[in-house]
Amino acid sequence: MFYVVVKGFSLKKDYRRSLWIILGLVFSCGGDALLNVNLFPLGMVSFGVAHVFYICAFGWKPLKWAIGLALYVAVSLFVYFVHEKLDEILIIGVPIYCFLLITMLWRALARAVDAKNFLTIFCAVGAVLFVVSDALIAVTMFVGVPLPCPRLQIMITYYAAQFAIALSTADDGPQSFRSFRRKIK
Repeated sequence: MFYVVVKGFSLKKDYRRSLWIILGLVFSCGGDALLNVNLFPLGMVSFGVAHVFYICAFGWKPLKWAIGLALYVAVSLFVYFVHEKLDEILIIGVPIYCFLLITMLWRALARAVDAKNFLTIFCAVGAVLFVVSDALIAVTMFVGVPLPCPRLQIMITYYAAQFAIALSTADDGPQSFRSFRRKIK
């Protein structure tokens, strides 16, 4: 996270994506802290805000509607399947969070489909791992499927996801710097 913070302090347009990712990481840290003290709904809100920042970082071009449609159908089926197991605020919060999470995944995958840049693809892998981590939480918490060492599985996929998303900022910066790197390769 330190690396992304140092990069993100430049508020120039070239570094805007890094700034959005820093904000996503900060709100993810807040979500971690809230989940750690058993404040699941508030943690979910914090992670939802993190996903909004990640969505801003990943942008809306290219759209790749087919990817989005497939993901929204899948998440709608999941929400339909678990909605009876949700209580109180979660009946509202979980569907909203799921759609933010899937939008984040869609935007990362849409960027990666035509990418020739390893870090863009690595970012999409991070987004997939984030969804896997949250799916593991959902399976244990809402569906009741016992997993071996669930906390370990969740945390490994979660931290790998955050690492991949954070590292994807390594190619952000002034175009001249990117051109210079290409020339020396």
